[in-house]
Formats: sequence, C-alpha cells, structure tokens
Amino acid sequence: MHIFHDLLIVDDIYPSSFSPFRTVEYNHYLSFFDTAVLTMEGSQLWIENTKFQDHIRALTVPEESKARIYPFRTHHDIGAKLAYVTFLGNAFKLLPYFAARQLPFILQLYPGGGFAIDQPDVDEKLRQVLLHPLCRKVITTQTITLRYIVEKIGCDPAKIEFIFGGVFDSRIDFDFHQDKKTYPRDKPHIDICFVAHKYGTDVVSKGFDYFVRVARALLPRFPDTRFHVVGDYSATDVDLDEAGGSFTFHGRQGPEFFARFYAGMDAIISFNRPFVLMPGAFDGFPTGACLEAGFRGVANLINDPLKLNAEFVDGRDVLLLDDDFDRSLTRITALLEDPQALLALGVGTWRSFHRVMDLDRQLWARSRIIGRELARGQSLVSLGYAPRSAIDGEPLRLLTESMRQRITDLEQLVAISTAGVGADRDRIDALEARGAALAQEVQYWRLTAERLGRGISNRIFEKTKSVVRRFVKRTTSA
Repeated sequence: MHIFHDLLIVDDIYPSSFSPFRTVEYNHYLSFFDTAVLTMEGSQLWIENTKFQDHIRALTVPEESKARIYPFRTHHDIGAKLAYVTFLGNAFKLLPYFAARQLPFILQLYPGGGFAIDQPDVDEKLRQVLLHPLCRKVITTQTITLRYIVEKIGCDPAKIEFIFGGVFDSRIDFDFHQDKKTYPRDKPHIDICFVAHKYGTDVVSKGFDYFVRVARALLPRFPDTRFHVVGDYSATDVDLDEAGGSFTFHGRQGPEFFARFYAGMDAIISFNRPFVLMPGAFDGFPTGACLEAGFRGVANLINDPLKLNAEFVDGRDVLLLDDDFDRSLTRITALLEDPQALLALGVGTWRSFHRVMDLDRQLWARSRIIGRELARGQSLVSLGYAPRSAIDGEPLRLLTESMRQRITDLEQLVAISTAGVGADRDRIDALEARGAALAQEVQYWRLTAERLGRGISNRIFEKTKSVVRRFVKRTTSA
C-alpha cells in the first residue's frame, strides 16, 4: 500500500539535537501541514553516537506526528505533492530522486551544508539544483546568498524568497527583568562566553583565537572577568598564558545546558572569518549560538565581515567588531567600564532578536511559501519503485540494464518475425499491424523506463515479459 502526503521533507540529520533549528522547523510542519519526513536513519551514529529511535522517542511532538517520520531506506517510494529540503548538499544528492518522481521541491539555502561561493564545483551544483524546472522556490536567509545566486548562477529572482535569519526557538521561559543575572547586581564577576562547534583542529574560523586574545588584553584591567568556552575546545588549543585561571571550558553541551548558562552570561564574543574553514564557506549573521544567547539577554559582541547585517543597529542592538583589533578592544573596554551600558546592550540584543528572529514570524514566512506551492495544480505522479538517490546508496543499475536489454530484444523479435512471414499479403499486413501495435506498446514502456531513470519498477518488468509471451504466441499461430 502506497503512502501519500501533501508535503515531504527529506533530511540527513533530523531528528537530532545537533541541529535544533531543523528540529523546531520540521516539528512545526508536521503539525501544520499533511507532512511526512524521510530521514537518513543512522546519521546520528557518526555525529552523536546515538540511535535513530532514541531521537524519535525524545521528540516533543504528538505520537501521531512521530508516526509520519520514516526511514528513507524503507519508505523512499512515498508519494507527495511537494518536497522540502534544507542545504544545497542534500538537494543535489536528492535531485535524481525528485526528477524520477517529477516531484517539485523547495530548497532552503542556508550557508554551509555544501554551499560556498566562488567555487566552480559548487556553482555547477547550484545551477543543476536552482535552474531545474522542479525547483519551485529557494529560500535565502543572507543577503550575500541572494545576490550570488542571481548574479553568478542566473537564478530567476521570481523564484527566490528572502527571509533574513533562521528558525530558532524564541518561545523560551525567560524574562530579562526577572530571570537575568547581571553584573554587579547579582554577581561579582563579568561573564563573557564563546560558543561554537570546533571542526578538526581549526581555532580560527569561529574566532576562538580572537576570543583568547581579547581575554588576555582585558584581564589586566578587569581581573575579575570570567571567560567561558562551550564546544570541543581546550586550554591547549591556544596559549592562554596568565589568563588560564580565568577560563572555564564546559565542553560540548546539549540544549538543556544553555537555559541556565546564558542567564548568567553578560556578553558573547563571536569573530567569524569566512573562507577559512573551507574555500568559499561562510557563516550566517548572527550565528545560531549568538541568536540563542541573545534570546536570553546576552549582549552580542560580533563581527560582520561580509556585511550581512540587514536589521540590527550597531551600539544599540549589537556591538559590531572589525579587523582593527585595537579599535574593537577600545569599544569592548568602554562597555565593561560602564555596567549600565553593558546592561542596556543586553536588553537591546534581547529585544531586537525577539523582534527580528521571532519564531512565529520565521515559521509563518516559510509556511506561506509552502502553502502557496501546495495550492498550485499538480498531477499525481507514479508512486512505483523509483531509483534511489545518491543519498541512499547506488542505483539499481543491474536491473535497469537487464530491462533495457529485454526491450531491445523484443524490438528485434518484431522486426525478424515480420520479415520472415510468407508471401501472403493479408497475413503480412495483419502481422505488420500486430508488430506496429506491439512496437508502440514497447515504446511506451521504454519511455516510462527512461523517465524513471536508473531504476525500473517490477510492474514494467512483468509487463514486458507478458508482451514477449503474447507476441511469440501470436506469431506462432499466424
């Protein structure tokens, strides 16, 4: 029995705490639309060393919604009106899957996930995905992405939807005036944090080296300041020198850690450097960690090297740092010297982040796009066995080759048998008519096979065998 839903989300991580923004977004679609999620079972093993079913059980969604989350390996033949995918890398791998089913899709093009600028191989993937007729919409979240895919890739601007920022859970049980622990009212120390994933041995792309440099410069003047690091960083990654005693390394933490942690932080420093971790790679503005900190009133001291800021006012909502270290240090110093200014910036970050990145605002903007596409007319496509995409393993090459050879053999049989009949004109005409009809039928199945691409359904296989048997019987009795 085939399964059909209006919206089909295909993702490589969900459900996983490693990517909370996708969890929040996809959970919403499960409740808002007739949605199914195809997920790459087992991806959690190499990221978190946990099991797929553990994440399903941990999801805070109704059981009815959980029942619509399927492993890709067992439910790749599911039917839908529209697909939704996040990140270029996933969309490119799934393109054969979408094409085989003539399934239109929406791509959410975040930074990362295989997307980088001025990289020929990435540009080719962008062209194949964005210029494909099945790509109905592309959601961009950063100004550089919008400009790039129009100017460099040639994407139709009418296909692009710009929504500044990402989907992060702003519906948190936190009120700045009641829950925030501030300096010096509630604690004797100024607490400044750095929160980021560490990739390999890299300490530059996310600015950990910059954070340490700031700490070493500040401590002589503000000796009671405490510096906190969350992520896979350690005291041996960068020379802390005399500042080591003021650092606390919290390691990698799950979502439950940050509610209490951010409530006690005064500021977060993020100094991202694009194109360092990988050629052409860059982070969004602000980063996910900075957004989550800002939702809990942590003043954002951040840089914007690619001029991605589309909403926030420097000095009121955030404090923008730049490559002039001395100038940035002077601004940070002035902030720490005035507790009221530090408090005001925290309030400004808190208010502006909740305004711009409000979860309802972000989800509603995306839901409108999905809803409009679902409302478009779309004929039902084949729900039979279609080729697996590269994201699910090798195509069914051997079965396809065998099927195409059978079609070729059948066409040869038509030609040979028709030519070998005796001189009786009526018998020749009748057999030629049978052959023409059969050839037309074979052509239909060949076109169907080609449309399905590298895979082929059992129905076509059985149908072709039936055609062969029927033709042989007719020519024998003719």
